Amino acid sequence: MPASGTAHRGRTRPGAGLAVCHGQQLLERRLPDHCERLPLQVTGTIHSLPRVSTMPEQGQLQRFEFRADSISPVDCAPPRTLLLNYRGEVRLVPGERWRFEVLLRRPWGLVNPGSFNMQAWYAQTGIDAVGSVRSTAPARRLASAEGRAWHHRLRQSLSGQIRAALGDTPEGAVLRALTVADRSGLDHPLWTLFQQFGISHLLVISGLHVGLVAACGLGLGTLLARSLALTGCNRSLVLFAPLLAMVLASGYTALAGFSLATSRAWIMLSCFLLATLCGRPGLSWNNLLLAAAGLLCLNPLAALGAGFWLSFGSVACLLWLSLWWPRAGRAGRWLGTHAYMCLAMLPLGSWWFGGASQVAALANAVLVPLTGFFVVPLTLLAATLSALNESWAAGIWRLAAWPLQLLLPGARQFAVDYPHWLYSELMPTGPTVFLALVVLALVAVPLGARIRVLLPLLLLPLLLPTTLHRVAAPGAVHVVALDVGQGTAVLVYDARNVLLYDTGGGMPGSPDVATTVILPFMRSRGLRHIDTLVVSHGDADHSAGLDSLLGKLPVERLLTGPDVEAGSRGESCRAGTAWQWRAPVQFQVLAPAVGEQLDANGGSCVLRAGIGRFSLLLPGTSAVTGSVSWYATGRRICAVRSLWRPTMAVPAHPHGPG
Repeated sequence: MPASGTAHRGRTRPGAGLAVCHGQQLLERRLPDHCERLPLQVTGTIHSLPRVSTMPEQGQLQRFEFRADSISPVDCAPPRTLLLNYRGEVRLVPGERWRFEVLLRRPWGLVNPGSFNMQAWYAQTGIDAVGSVRSTAPARRLASAEGRAWHHRLRQSLSGQIRAALGDTPEGAVLRALTVADRSGLDHPLWTLFQQFGISHLLVISGLHVGLVAACGLGLGTLLARSLALTGCNRSLVLFAPLLAMVLASGYTALAGFSLATSRAWIMLSCFLLATLCGRPGLSWNNLLLAAAGLLCLNPLAALGAGFWLSFGSVACLLWLSLWWPRAGRAGRWLGTHAYMCLAMLPLGSWWFGGASQVAALANAVLVPLTGFFVVPLTLLAATLSALNESWAAGIWRLAAWPLQLLLPGARQFAVDYPHWLYSELMPTGPTVFLALVVLALVAVPLGARIRVLLPLLLLPLLLPTTLHRVAAPGAVHVVALDVGQGTAVLVYDARNVLLYDTGGGMPGSPDVATTVILPFMRSRGLRHIDTLVVSHGDADHSAGLDSLLGKLPVERLLTGPDVEAGSRGESCRAGTAWQWRAPVQFQVLAPAVGEQLDANGGSCVLRAGIGRFSLLLPGTSAVTGSVSWYATGRRICAVRSLWRPTMAVPAHPHGPG
């Protein structure tokens, strides 16, 4: 036994050592605390395709990665890769060498249960600091574009040609995303539309697109090899097909800028194709594990993202299905595989995204072949011809956009007329997802008819809505200060009731915090309504999500500050207003008093929540940062979650209920 234990510990050391070294490198490149938001001089190279967006009343904004060679002062020099914002009319070209004066901060992002972890994304992609170029100091171009960023310049050129051919239209934005992974034109309504139909994976160059390009390469290579074999050439041409597939997949990955998603797909595909070249089975579990190990060696933090588990989970499902359906006909195999993958996305999508499209099976059955065998091949053909004749390429891009021009208006109208028919929000738990995975494993196995009839019953806990709030104990009261950046959003709930104080902020043209943070958190906790919604005052960082919440959830009572526009639904906060849920949970409005003439902040709705022996004061003007959760049961309030950073406000102090 000791020898076995020693061997086991030895096997874990390389992985743990690699993760520690990777984490140490990330920490060494972090921006020092004393350098945050100080004017710094940085010199380096533009290292990515700038993502262009137009901000209302602020003009054009370009967001890009900058590989810094030097930072002044020297004691602020550890960061290597910066994510910068540049406001100006100068067109930035990948590979150019620039000197900027910037304001930097550490790569911080919102961290909340149930929603996207921006801070983890920064770590996965190797961003050491984020910031903006100062407009008060002139930027200086030091050298023209270098050769090592040629693929980004090619992407920028192709993106400009597509924009010139199709304009700033939705179908043009989709083609730019599918061709060169330029998501500048993909606004939030377009993302939401594709999510409602369960086809948002078509908006990014992912493993599906890289695999389709590789499949085209395999087919073309096989056809060429057989044609050459008829002329009496060497039979070793059998290797021509996987080599051509590898070349085309590598070129497409370069067009996507070697993003995390496409690099993951490329590594996986490389393992399968290299096994084929070596005369070994390509589609095997060993190759899948080898691809996962290779990716984690390059980036141990890749496993933090949903894409890692969705990509490898999808391929694992295909391998599992191939074990039990090896002899099905082509039509039967395609239909069966499509149905099986739609079922596979149900537990995976619900766990990572909190919902599933009800029309995903039909939408993917139409659009995946249309995209894979019509749109993408035409866009790549146009990209190839653009080097010879841009007018030919423009005509092919218009042809590739033609199906999108027909389908997108109808899809938008359907989403407006029948919104509840498209997308269902799910509230998965560990046990419900496990049962769904059991169904996923058994449905591919040849079982008796009686057992197959019972399998759908195991999906009911995942699909059926629940009215039970997920609380720590039957009598617990949870207090959650959500991480919304600048602003406030504090949630108080027990097993039956919910109160939300403020709705967080939001930027014009982008989804507000209520959509990206509050609603996902409430969904993850089983909260499907709001008894009382309090909006302290009208500043955007406190009230921007009001319309989103009123449109998504039933709200029984709305209390607002004096400058909040809530129409006839709201009632003004008045000092002395009080109510309670049950004996130990009481609420009282402390301000503003009737007749007071105060400004927006001074007239904020101040709320006191009494929970047993404790009181919680919510003044409205102090921002809550960090994501902290308490629950109260009996005579104690317990901090049960503090994510990434300690709380900066909303402490709970012992205080009598009176």
